[in-house]
Amino acid sequence: MNKYIKGCLVLIGIIITVIAIIIGLFFWSSNSRRKQAEIDGVAFSKECDSVKVITEQPEIQFARFKKNEINILKFQILRDGNFIQDTLIKNGFNKEANSSEYKSITIPYKEFLKTDTIVVTTQNKLHYYISGYHHYAYLHYGMAGYVGSHDCRFSENPMINNLVHLRPVLFRENGWINPEISKHIQKISASDSVAYHDFSKKSAIKIEDAERIFMKKRHNKTLISMYFYGIDVGSQKSYYLFGEEIEPSKRSDLYVTQKNPQRDVIKIDCQTGEYKRYKNYPFDN
Repeated sequence: MNKYIKGCLVLIGIIITVIAIIIGLFFWSSNSRRKQAEIDGVAFSKECDSVKVITEQPEIQFARFKKNEINILKFQILRDGNFIQDTLIKNGFNKEANSSEYKSITIPYKEFLKTDTIVVTTQNKLHYYISGYHHYAYLHYGMAGYVGSHDCRFSENPMINNLVHLRPVLFRENGWINPEISKHIQKISASDSVAYHDFSKKSAIKIEDAERIFMKKRHNKTLISMYFYGIDVGSQKSYYLFGEEIEPSKRSDLYVTQKNPQRDVIKIDCQTGEYKRYKNYPFDN
């Protein structure tokens, strides 16, 4: 092997070694930044969540209510077991044409404690207990990953009637008629796939069995309108909860149904498979 070829091989080896070192340093730096982000995420979130007072006046939404059911709303603050600051709000929901739309309103308190529970009572006497508002650390990232800084942000995914929501939406079917009874019922959301399927595996009726029961007894024979709500876990019985959007019986009802769709709630016993349909849930529950 002549000196020229040998020198080229040595140079190529040096270049490959340098590139390997650069790549190694890049992955080492990225891994270090990722680990530091995990550590800082916990530490900074504790720092952010040390704020004891909520001043953001969060917004809540209402879904699947009739217009006259939420035209007047009662707000209360539940603090240390006592209700304080009763506030009645008369809004303009009755002027809106589409009752299937999400309707929004701001919680009428300029500030409240992070440990408080906001209680909303609708005109048709459904109760919603909203808690868990907090602040969290939003870590900053650049082209090379985590840059070591953060800012504190307000989290708008509170717990509503024992169920954590990704959005602050009050669904009609999730309202409590008797809070003293309902607050003892554990809620497992269908969106929490791990907890949902873990509970299903321990039940005599699996989620696949419940789906078959639903499909066999569904009323909507043309469209497949099956909605997963989750599982109600009581001290004695537990139920899968589904929703079914009902198609109009006549073509003349099509427009009305699209504007105000009928959605039945179906409960299927997790142990026996017993099936119950409700047209006006939770009132006929």
